[in-house]
Amino acid sequence: MMGDSEADLLLSDRFVRVSTPDLREASAAIERLQGPFKARPKAGHGAGVSLIRVRAATCGKVALSTFSFGSNVDIEPKGLEGAILVTTAVRGRAGTAVGGQIFAAAAGSTFISQEEDRPVFLYDPDTEVLKLRFERRRMEEACMKMYDCLPSAPLHFDSIIALPQAAQRWQALLRFVVSSVNAADEMEPNPLATAGTEELLMLTLLSIQPHNYHASRGAKVRTVSPRQFRIAIDYIHEHLDADITLTDIAAAAGCSIRSLARTFQHAGDASPMQYLQRQRLQRIRAELVRAQSANKNIAEIAYQWGCRHLGEFNRKYRECFGETPSETRQRYVAGR
Repeated sequence: MMGDSEADLLLSDRFVRVSTPDLREASAAIERLQGPFKARPKAGHGAGVSLIRVRAATCGKVALSTFSFGSNVDIEPKGLEGAILVTTAVRGRAGTAVGGQIFAAAAGSTFISQEEDRPVFLYDPDTEVLKLRFERRRMEEACMKMYDCLPSAPLHFDSIIALPQAAQRWQALLRFVVSSVNAADEMEPNPLATAGTEELLMLTLLSIQPHNYHASRGAKVRTVSPRQFRIAIDYIHEHLDADITLTDIAAAAGCSIRSLARTFQHAGDASPMQYLQRQRLQRIRAELVRAQSANKNIAEIAYQWGCRHLGEFNRKYRECFGETPSETRQRYVAGR
């Protein structure tokens, strides 16, 4: 039986694209999601009828899929050109063979695959995995924005997320992403609303997982001028009601994400996105006590100022002001 923490990493049944015991029937749908592949069922394993089940969704340009083959099978992808594939074992045991070396992955473990590694995925009958497929070009663009320049060679990650703290951080982010996708309307998500999550996934992976550009992290960070810092502040205040990302702020200021983040930390012990969030909460608080806003509900006001997830908004509001949005409004009404 699957635990709650494992279920949190699975897309809901409304995203089912394949549910069949026939590998040939499933292959066409799987190849549309992940590109060509070669499946090699292992003789003597899984003699009974096994169900192949695939769910798929998108988050910006990132493709999310959960796979269960229901048998002991090796999968050799042939469609990784221009992609970085991040695989997390949700239940059972998965693994990958790279360059003659086999990396086993229990539930919760994550491995990263790139075309030049020529990986083979190894799945047990009870294995289910969550896969995120990134465009390598976009990941390299995020790397450029983070570090000021591109690596001299194609971006390449280490194969396994080995550090416990990194694995925990990645799993927590995956749970947030999957729960957000599962909770969304069945309509295609707004690209602006998913852009921030896509960027968060890429920047998190770049920051927690060793790659061939980490050698440059010790290089001197370019200084953000007072004028650039003011431009960033002004841009944030002008776009409090919009879906903006860290990349948008850095681009407006004409500097890298890394140098902008360091400048904000030195200026006020907050990242650019934390500063953005605090300013939004201040605007919402001011709105809650305005007589002209008495007919607006709290969710409407929060959404108006860029807070898209009501539960997260309520938690952050209470952390910031020591009371809930409802308590703010009730206290104002009682004091009138």
